This record gives sequence, C-alpha cells and structure tokens, in this order.
Amino acid sequence: MPKLTDTMEEGTIVRWLKRVGDRVTAGEILAEVETDKADMELEAAGAGTVTEIRVAEGETARVGAIVAILSGPGEQNVAKTPARPKAVVEPIASAAESADPVVESPTPQATPLARRVAQQSGVDLRTIAGAGQHGRVQKRDVTAAARSTTAAAVSPPVQSAPPPTGRVELSKMRQTIARRMTEAMRDIPHFYVTNEIDMGEALRLRVALRETGVVTESVSVTHVIIKAVAIALQRQPRVNASWADNALQFNDAVNIGIATAVEDGLLVPVLKGCERLTLGQIASAARALNEKARGGFFAAEEMLGATFTISNLGMRDVDDFTGVINPPQAAILAVGAIKERPVVRDGKLTVGQTMRVTLSCDHRILNGVEGAQFLEELKRLLENPVALVIA
Repeated sequence: MPKLTDTMEEGTIVRWLKRVGDRVTAGEILAEVETDKADMELEAAGAGTVTEIRVAEGETARVGAIVAILSGPGEQNVAKTPARPKAVVEPIASAAESADPVVESPTPQATPLARRVAQQSGVDLRTIAGAGQHGRVQKRDVTAAARSTTAAAVSPPVQSAPPPTGRVELSKMRQTIARRMTEAMRDIPHFYVTNEIDMGEALRLRVALRETGVVTESVSVTHVIIKAVAIALQRQPRVNASWADNALQFNDAVNIGIATAVEDGLLVPVLKGCERLTLGQIASAARALNEKARGGFFAAEEMLGATFTISNLGMRDVDDFTGVINPPQAAILAVGAIKERPVVRDGKLTVGQTMRVTLSCDHRILNGVEGAQFLEELKRLLENPVALVIA
C-alpha cells in the first residue's frame, strides 16, 4: 500500500481492476483505493503477473502493507486461481434460484463516486455511456441520467426529505480535515494580513486575451490570480518555504494547491511547477484538475507536494475570510469576491472593481513585514497584469 497522499496512514481497496492470473505492465492501474482525501488509483510498479491478492475489496491496509503479489518472468506463481474477495458475503440461494443462474452484462468501469451516486439514485450503470477517458462513467454522467429518468417519469409530487437528525458518522475525508485543521490551529501561530486590490485592469486583460486570441485557453480570474501568486512567490521565496523540524526549508519549485470543494469534503489538488508555466498553461492545467475534482478521482502525484495554497470563495459572494494553514506550508491566501466599491483615483472618488485578499501566515516562518511585502507584490502584479502575459 503506497503513501498516496501526504497525510495517508491507511487505505481501503474500493475495487480490484486486475485479478489473479492477469498480466500487467508497469504503470497500469491495479485497483482503486479510498484514502483520507480522495479515491485514487494504485499503479503497478513493474510488469508481471498477479499471483496473489492479500487485501480484498472493502478491506483496509496500513501504508507499507502488502496488498498483492506480482511475479515477474520466470518466477513461480503462488496462486493459480482467482481469489474471491473476502469482504464480499453473498446470501445462500434457494434451489430454484441456483438451478437457473442469470448471466448479466458486465458493469462498466466507473469512478467510485459515480458508483455511489448511481446506487443512491437507483441508476443502472450499464445503461450509461461514460464521457470520461476510455468511456469511464463519472458522477456527472450518472447525475444527467438520473435527471433524464426523473423528467421522463410521470409521478405525483414527492415530499422533500427531512433534514438529518441524530448522530452522523464522518467520512474518512471529514475526519482527516477535522484532525489536520485542529492540529494546524493548535501548533501553528497564525497571523493575518489583508489587502484590497483593484482588479479593473486584470478583468480588462481577460477580455483582451479572449478577443485577440493571444492565449487560446479560456482564462478565468482564478487563473490570473494563480499566475500572479506564482510570480510573487518567486520574488518573495520565504512565503514559499516550509517548516521542517525547527528549520526553514526553501522550495525551488512553486507548487500551488487549489482548495476545491467536493461532496462531503475538501480536496487540494496541486498545480506543480507554476514558476515555469505560462498563463495559458496554468489555465489548461487548472481546468484539468477541476474536472478531475468533479469526477472525484486523482492520481497520487496530483495531491502531493504543495508549497502554497489558494482558497477562493469569491464565486460565493464572500467579501473576505481567513484560511487555515496546511502544514508544513508557510501561508495560505484567502480570496474574496470582486465587487464594485468606492475607490480614490488621482484624488477623485470613483467606483472600482476591487477584491479583498487575506494572507494567513505562520509566525515561525514569516513576520508581519514579510507577509505585507508579499501582498504588496501580488497587488502590484494584479493591478499591472501585462507582466502576467510576458512572464
């Protein structure tokens, strides 16, 4: 069981995609694993034949535990026949039932989230054509099928479900969020620096990029902010540093985590090497990560290695807020909505489109001046955004 996230201690096998006797190549997906953050893919480290499965579907194993055996060429198989997963318990069939077994068409490979939504909504996965890679069924495919079925059915009005009451057990993701945020607020001395940025020029840049075709990708405000943050972190490298056992670890790469709300939790996929990416490349990579967040499935490398995090609630009409630092990072940037507010330009009162941002800082790594310098740099870049296109 590999360590698929930076906080992972154990993983649950959701589904084996290979069985005993199957040949696999290096990098091929062996199984789907539920971690503390998301459902992720377990890749084969090398080529060989699956000769033993030790952890069945639905069972949990600690990081480092052996979950399956792959035998290379010339090695003796330790198991000759496929093993039935131990976690699957089937009811005893009656004589009539066992006499005429029913052969059903196979269920397509689908994301774990899609299977859960299908089960909850009563949708048969075999009736859905997946829009994902290699026909993979995703949550949005199931949701669309459920809407279509509901619209076609003629039924009396249904009373809305009552709100949940009593004790509700938390998912692994929620448990991890609770533990990590409690530890962060307990162990990290937070302080906060807020600034208000005039986003008029940045919004005009987006229009110009779209109309001139200089950048072929559709660029959102979030993409502009990511690019500006990447440049600001290069110019203020202490904000991109990490706390490491009473020492400061400076990071060469700028790997920005994008806080993303998902069903019953929060994921932070990582956009790596932002210091090397153009604005268009950032837009393309960030959009791909967002699509994966909707599908509920990430590769391990897409969740590891963040050196800084951005949390944007502007689309929810939030003026400003503060974020909790994700250790061992030095800071997190909380982004509010762009709104029309009174501003003073050249001594005259006018209306501007401004955005409030708050930097939560680890006081062990940063002082107030250093946090303020980072926000000054970010403000300068976003108010003069031509630098984001040529950098």
